[in-house]
Parts: sequence; structure tokens; C-alpha cells
Amino acid sequence: MNAFILDGTINSRTDLGLRITQVPVIPTTERVIENIEVDGREGDLTVLKGWKDITFNLKAVIWAKDVWTVWRTIFPQILNAKTISFSNDPSVFYKMKTVKASGLTQVLSTMWEFELEVTCSPFRYKVGVPLINRTSSGTVTNSGNVFSLPRIKVYGSGTRTLTINGQPIVLNLQSEYLIIDSELKECYYGDVATNNLMTGDFPEFRVGSNTVTLGTGITKVEIEPRWRYL
Repeated sequence: MNAFILDGTINSRTDLGLRITQVPVIPTTERVIENIEVDGREGDLTVLKGWKDITFNLKAVIWAKDVWTVWRTIFPQILNAKTISFSNDPSVFYKMKTVKASGLTQVLSTMWEFELEVTCSPFRYKVGVPLINRTSSGTVTNSGNVFSLPRIKVYGSGTRTLTINGQPIVLNLQSEYLIIDSELKECYYGDVATNNLMTGDFPEFRVGSNTVTLGTGITKVEIEPRWRYL
């Protein structure tokens, strides 16, 4: 590994002038489990409550005569980035949540070292997944190894039903479309929240084949599938 990439475009080595000096150890995805003692039960009741964030550290160095000017330029780019990937595994990216940076430590006259602590969402997301456009019912195949939480843009008019894996979602399409975002747990049009125009659960795509049924009056769905891995 010789570089990390921010937001799919900013290369830490060629664009920011950084070199990784310590390869980060990225932990595996871990469940949040609650064990409940139940009288008369053989063993505890195990409840899956969610998934833990991933936190890792990486060290890098800057070569610069005026290191503070360089640092003031590059640090906001690191701090404001939404995703990070690595040159040794460019097929996946991580969704960044928080970044903490240590102070700069002088190693040589023009070499300065620092450390980043990066906290990301629990899963690794597949890079370059195209949108799925459907104008008729059919199947969608999840190529990841864990369920995904898609963003689905539904076009049509009137009160219509979109059914995914047998679970109906009733939408009151008062505008040209509504967006269902299962990750945000929001239904919206443009920048306006419209959860009151949706009835049903936010859909998930399980690993493998998923059925998508466009009810009468739905002209098209545009799916951002968000395939991901443990």
C-alpha cells in the first residue's frame, strides 16, 4: 500500500504529497450482540442489535520546507472527505464518519510525520456499481456478501405500490417521483422530507436474487444498490 484515496479522486501521494509509513490494520466487521437471560431457556437469548463502526490508524509523512502552509491546505481535504479507499484494494471504499489527526512531529529538516485515526461505517462498499434502471418487474442480484440498504427513485403518479421480496411499499406520488433511502430511513422529493407519503418498511436487498415488482402506474425505478461486504 502506498496511498489512500479520498472521495474516489484525491490520491494521498500524488495530490496531497503524503506517504504512508505504517499500513493501517483494518478490523473486520463486528456485530453488536446483547445476551439476555431468560428463565427456563437453555442458554441466553441472543439479540443482534446492529453493527459496530470500524476504526483504524495510519501514519504518513510530509516532505516540505513550509510544512504549515502544506498542512493547512491538505488537512481540510482529509477532514471533509466522505469516503476513503486504499491503493492495495481499490475495489472497495469505506464511508468515513470522523477523522482525528495528531500533531506534526519533525523527523528530518523537511520531513514531518503525523497520525490519523479514522472511524468508518461498518461495511466495505463496492466501487463503481452502476445504477439499475427498470421499467418493468424483474429481479436484482446482490453481488455483495451482506444485505444492502438501497436508494430507490420511483417515478409515477397517484397512489402506487412498489413490492420488494414480497413486501409492499405504498407511495402517494404527488410529484414526478419519490426517493426511498433505506440507509437514511427517509422518503423525500428533492430536499423535502415526505415520509408521510410512504407506507411500509424501508427495503433491504438480501444476498443473491431479489424480486422487484412495479405496480400499475409506476413507470420506472432507478436503484442505487450500494453493494457491500463484511
